Order: sequence, then C-alpha cells, then structure tokens
Amino acid sequence: MSVVSIVKTDGNVEDGVKRAVELAGGIDIDSGETVLVKPNLSCAKPSGSGLVTSVEVISAMVKLVKDIGGKPIVGDLPIAGWDPQETYKITGVKKAVEKAGGQFIDFSKDETVTIQIPDAVKLKSVKLVRTALTADAIISLPVFKAHFFTGLTLCIKNLKGLTLQNQRQRMHVLGLFEPIIDLFSALKSKIIFGLVDGTVGCESIKPSGPYYGPTEGKPVKLDMVIAGKDLVAVDSVAAVTAGIKPKDMKILKIAYERGLGEIEDIEVRGDKVKPQKLKKTLFGRVMGSLNSVWTSRVANPVTHPLVKRLFGPQIESLRAVEKELEEVVPSRIVLAGECDNCGICVESCGVANIKLGKKGPIIGDKCLVCLICVESCPKQALAVKRVEEVSA
Repeated sequence: MSVVSIVKTDGNVEDGVKRAVELAGGIDIDSGETVLVKPNLSCAKPSGSGLVTSVEVISAMVKLVKDIGGKPIVGDLPIAGWDPQETYKITGVKKAVEKAGGQFIDFSKDETVTIQIPDAVKLKSVKLVRTALTADAIISLPVFKAHFFTGLTLCIKNLKGLTLQNQRQRMHVLGLFEPIIDLFSALKSKIIFGLVDGTVGCESIKPSGPYYGPTEGKPVKLDMVIAGKDLVAVDSVAAVTAGIKPKDMKILKIAYERGLGEIEDIEVRGDKVKPQKLKKTLFGRVMGSLNSVWTSRVANPVTHPLVKRLFGPQIESLRAVEKELEEVVPSRIVLAGECDNCGICVESCGVANIKLGKKGPIIGDKCLVCLICVESCPKQALAVKRVEEVSA
C-alpha cells in the first residue's frame, strides 16, 4: 500500500510542506547525498501564477532536504521557445534557491547525455541533462495545473523537464503517454519523492507563447500540497482532488499497468479537501481530442504540416522519429582494459547498476548506456560495445 498525504497550507507554505513530508513517511536520504529537486519552470511566468512551481514550495523543499543531511540542487528547462535565462529571472527561482541554502543548476548550460531505455515501449533513447543521472536522488516538484493533452500536469509528466527541449516534440509525436512512462521507468530507481504544489493551481489552460505551449491560464487558489514516495499514487490522489478518476487519466493507467505505482491501494493521510474540478477551455478540449489524430501513423502525414506550423519548425514527423529510434542498437558496457578496483565507476553510476567483483566491475541489467562510468574511469578500462559484438 502506498501512502500519500494532503495538507492544507493555510498561508504557511514551509510548515505545510514539512508536515506533508512527515505524514507521507519522510524522505529517505543518506547524509551527503546530492538530491535534485525538479520543479516545473515551463515558462517565464511569475511564482504564484499557477503556471510554474511556487518559489515558496521550492525553498521549503530545499531547506527540508538540507536539514535531513542532503545536498539540494535545483534545476529545470522551460518548454521549447522560452528562453531559459528569462524564465529563471521571471520566476525568481535562482535567488530563492540560493537563499534557502541550495544550489541552482542552469540546465541550459549543463552537459547532455543520450541514454537508451531498456524495455521501452516507444522512447528507446532520449537526451537528458547530465545532472539527472549524476544526482543521487530526484524529487519531483510540479505545480498543480490542467493540461489539454494529459488532463493534468503532475509529478510524472514533470520529469519531461529533464530532457532537452527538442526531445519533447519527439515524445509528443510518439503519443506522449507511453514515452513519458518510458522516461519515468528509466529514472524510477532514482526518484525518491514527489510533492505537488497546490498552493496556487491553474485552470482554463490554453496554448500560447512562441510555440503554442500550455503557458496561459487562470490561477486557482487551492492552498494545499500533496506528497508521497510513489509518484503514481501522488498523481492519482491529486487527480481525485481535481474531480478526475485516476483510471480515466491515460498516463496513470499506463503507469499502473506497467507496475510503476499504485492508483487504488493508497492510504491518504492529513487533511480532507473538497474536490475542485479544473476547467478546460474549448480550444483545450479540441486539442486534447486531436492528439490521437496527430500521433496516428495514418493521419500524421496529413496533420504534420499543420502541427509544424503551430508548434514550430523543430517538430518532426512520426515517420522520421520512428525511423531514427529503430536505428538505435542496444549497447553494453564491458571491461576492456586493466582495472585496479578503485570503485569510481560504482560511485558514478546513476542507477546503481555497477558492483565491484574480484576481477573488476560487474555491470547489471539496468544499464542506460549513459557512458558516465566510461568517462569517469581513470584507467580507461571500460568501453561501450554493441550487443552484436558482445555476443559474437
């Protein structure tokens, strides 16, 4: 059974976040671990607009992580078309994080790593910011807002901000739901907690901005936070508070069916809140229904030119994306040189997939082929090999 807490903030956000975390069973962090707090900084809109995670909630989580011995770092990338520097400035996130005792990471200047996703249904590979893989743990910290494709933007969908801006259009054309869950499955071993910022949410979301993203809407004061260790369960409880059945949200249904979390067997602790359905605009409802048409193999060749015109030149056709992903050949990290068992590769592995044996590192079956262990090996003893080469 998963445990999820709902806490009314009643004007005291820091205490509300702290209580929500305690009721949900706390955050499991070893002393000295680097914890990536991942807010939603989708666009250059001010804190409290309901479109980005409140800096009050971000600050509260940074302080909490620091108080329990972790090293909090914060970062995110806005959606395509929005300038990262302007977004960081308007939201006020950098100043707030540093004041709270954390470190802000400019993801637009971070190194990028291409990973392969084992057992992916749609997204076989994706480019991520390096920090997402080098951090010891990840906390998802979204804002509670409606979305015309997924119904709501919550903890799971918030992980998209760890990918490069040009990768998100690929995820959309691949159907959005399965690719997001593929990404979630790849990062799940690092994700230790999720907290939904419901202090101010957003409804009547409509496409706007440089590339018609979900960056306009009506703020709704909700005065609550929702928290837990199981992101699927947290998002499910949030859905119920918005008057939506979890099984009616495709993203949650897929995550549950793939064994990534609970949508029914959940213990809810804390305060009782009255469900408040977030309104949709007419255009938003229309766009939601058009998503399945755009991502259809039959319809995409016809709809692609229109979508490209609306959302920008970076939009690729479904055929082009699928062809590129079909060419991804699984690889494996192997010991190709002399190893002195220094253990640096073990420490560098973002998914805890390497152990030291008598003759050197033993690579497990969760390898994302991010190559960080290969790059960090001082003896250059590790190498990446194609699966065909390994089995030959």
